[in-house]
Amino acid sequence: MTNAQELIDSPEPPTAESNFFRRFSIKQRWLFGSLIAVAAFVVIVLLFDNVIMPLYVRQGSAATVPNVVGAKTAAALQLLQAAGYQPIQYEVRFDEKTPEGTIIRQTPEGGEETKPGRKVYLIISGGKEMASVPNLLGKSLRDAKMVMIKSNMSIGKVNYAYSDSAANGTVFGQTPVPGTETSASAEVGVTVSQGPLLGRVPVPSLTNLSLSEAIEKLKSVKLELGKVNYQNGAPENAVLDQYPPSGDLVNEGAAIDVFVARGGDAPPANAP
Repeated sequence: MTNAQELIDSPEPPTAESNFFRRFSIKQRWLFGSLIAVAAFVVIVLLFDNVIMPLYVRQGSAATVPNVVGAKTAAALQLLQAAGYQPIQYEVRFDEKTPEGTIIRQTPEGGEETKPGRKVYLIISGGKEMASVPNLLGKSLRDAKMVMIKSNMSIGKVNYAYSDSAANGTVFGQTPVPGTETSASAEVGVTVSQGPLLGRVPVPSLTNLSLSEAIEKLKSVKLELGKVNYQNGAPENAVLDQYPPSGDLVNEGAAIDVFVARGGDAPPANAP
């Protein structure tokens, strides 16, 4: 009797499953359980999306979503409503290529089969983004670029010109003019001052003149002969090239270097 009672009261022998879990710590058991829960959740979601929802749609009166991309907003709304859907004007987005008021995108896309009554979200073109051209006059080129960056615009072509009224290095002309309404992607061209023209002389052309003729021509415009470089060439004693080139503006009294063909007059004292 005693032996029978002991067998009844003794604990059940450990199973293979309990021995398996005893090998892990509490933290490891918790992590293992969490992974199982996540895996189960993923399986449920996949079943819902790929099995349950398609069955639900097939059981109802499925319909095809009209494609309204490229249509005007009013026409798109009317078409979707007539097909039994709820059009939602979700967002207006600037678009350089799509006319204002035209549908850019839709969700669900056109051609999808869904149950009637579903909401269809529409993204509508706002056309080209317009901006007012800021005033850059009187600013340095660096400051003008900063102003344009803050306005989400950019500087285009930069020209340089002499100006008696604008300080050297400042903007004294811009295209389009300040306040013009234009596309935000348009560039603004500027003209930067090189200072006053007063006291500056255009360099004359000395090519093919003799050295003596070149000296006289330079004197006539208040310029001086600079370094004379002799090199092979013809005709003898003729100016073959010059620096700065003709047309450049230089200060009065500036020296102009010349390159002269060998064999003419003796080189002046300052020649190498």
